[in-house]
Amino acid sequence: MSNDFLFASDESPDPQDASAGVDAPDAGDRAAPPWLVLVADDEPEVHAVTRLALSRLRFRERPIRLLDCASAAEAERILRDTPDIAVILLDVVMETEDAGLRLARRIREDLGNRAIRIVLRTGQPARVPEEELVLAYEIDGYTAKTELTARRLFTSVVTALRAYADLAALEQRLAERSRALEEATVRLNRMATLDPLTGVWNRRRFLELAAAELARARRYGRPLGVFLLDLDGFKTVNDAHGNAIGDMVLRAVVKRVRAALRISDHIARSGGEEFVVLLPETDDAGAAVVAERVRAALAGSPILVEERAIPVTASIGVANWLPSEPGIERTLNRAEHALHAAKQAGRNRVERAAG
Repeated sequence: MSNDFLFASDESPDPQDASAGVDAPDAGDRAAPPWLVLVADDEPEVHAVTRLALSRLRFRERPIRLLDCASAAEAERILRDTPDIAVILLDVVMETEDAGLRLARRIREDLGNRAIRIVLRTGQPARVPEEELVLAYEIDGYTAKTELTARRLFTSVVTALRAYADLAALEQRLAERSRALEEATVRLNRMATLDPLTGVWNRRRFLELAAAELARARRYGRPLGVFLLDLDGFKTVNDAHGNAIGDMVLRAVVKRVRAALRISDHIARSGGEEFVVLLPETDDAGAAVVAERVRAALAGSPILVEERAIPVTASIGVANWLPSEPGIERTLNRAEHALHAAKQAGRNRVERAAG
């Protein structure tokens, strides 16, 4: 191959002049990561003139680094081992007459690389790739080596780099939007399952957890306890200090209750100043012990809110799921009766349901 046709007179600018269609280089280029361009060709002269023509090319303030190989097999190995190759200048005829075309297929299909831009080159102009291949495998250019001039090489590489950069930017935007959508979905799911004031489960999520735990208890013959907790005379807190202070007290109550529960227990706000607690693997006596620990944690000392000491007590009704009960609703109903009994017996106490 002669250098003459690469630098044929086409009134084109010197391909080393980066001002022609690309950003001008400056001191910042030296620190920017290079664009990787793979030259796959079995003619050494092609590598030499390609390197000469593109050695000083800058695109979007980044230099170009050329990677050389002499076969499709070697090119495939480099593509597998080297991420972020932007462009491959690919000879059609190497080990075989269609080695380049076969590699184009493998790049898109086997390697799953949809980002790299493929520019085909051949010394046999008659061997034009099928239109179907150009469309299916996103071929970005096709040039006969006998037509290869400085302008054509410069333009084809810059065009391919621009397409690669635009595609990468699009993929980044899509990834960012996908992450934003996932985060929004997580937030919405949390909003759908959490009580917005206290941060504990809401009643809907509690019933889902209870159904799952009840199915496990029924399957393996394990105990399952629940208790309902209602703050005693909480309306007087709101009346005396205002709803904002009342909300702070509720959040402080949740912290104390959680500290008294086990890691496997679940607490939910069922409404107002009433909470419900699910106690997996807990029999009737164990549920009563946990409930008494919670009651004592609340009654033990006032809750301090904005330099105010606000005493808080709770009445608690405990029940255990019975194998004869088809769902958790009946268990909760018995716990509610026990809670009323605790209120009637003087409040600030734990009562166990019958059965």
